[in-house]
Amino acid sequence: MISSSKITVLVENTAGGRGLLGEHGVSFLIEANNSRILFDTGQGMTLIHNAEVLGISLNNLDAIALSHGHYDHSGGLPHLLPLCQNTDLYLHPDATQSKYSPRGDIGFTLDEATLKSSFRRVIKTEKPTKIIEGVYLTGTIPRNHPLEDTGGSFWHNKKHDDVDLILDDQALYLETEKGLVVVLGCAHAGVINTLDYISQITNQQEIYAVIGGMHLLLASRERVMATVTTLKKYRIQLLGANHCTGLGAIVLLWQELKSIDCRDCRVGTILAINN
Repeated sequence: MISSSKITVLVENTAGGRGLLGEHGVSFLIEANNSRILFDTGQGMTLIHNAEVLGISLNNLDAIALSHGHYDHSGGLPHLLPLCQNTDLYLHPDATQSKYSPRGDIGFTLDEATLKSSFRRVIKTEKPTKIIEGVYLTGTIPRNHPLEDTGGSFWHNKKHDDVDLILDDQALYLETEKGLVVVLGCAHAGVINTLDYISQITNQQEIYAVIGGMHLLLASRERVMATVTTLKKYRIQLLGANHCTGLGAIVLLWQELKSIDCRDCRVGTILAINN
């Protein structure tokens, strides 16, 4: 159980302070129980810069965890390799598979040999996995809700004939004294599926906060409203939707969830989760 934690947005599509830069991607620095965990790394163009502007050192990270293998979440990893000899890397076994969208190659750029030689340990997270006490990754998330899909067209090859279900998509969650705090990369598995699975594996019926990308950019109103219903079901008190959620979906979420604390989680945002 974590008594206090801090989540700093280092990479996001928009920036919120002097000298900070935005890019299509996301990265969160999670500080809890005297440990520092980087969840996702953005594309790699702004991570180091934004950390320096914010006065944050990326040396001596205890762990780096990836939500999935897409470039806007894993692209910053090569820039961190010189700093990672004492850092553990957590990623799903499928994160390094070839990945394509209508825009072309959107996949992982590092090979297994480079990962093994650069990090203290490389931990594959197909199942729920503990990073430190109180901080966990979901591993593969079951896909059960009929309205949820990956949020776009994705394949494993250039021919676009091998559909990528993005089974490497996973979320990070913290068990805090205020309740569960869920951090999403893109939620390609679906927000509803993700929260339902976290509720199942933790045996918790309430979730304090949900932060990150929800990939609702192309979602129907019906799907967004189903997401609202699920957020209400789990009695969410803090919502920080960003990155791939989409402006229209964020507006609808804020309109429907007026009674809770909805945050604009751009670069530079700090979320303190204290008892």
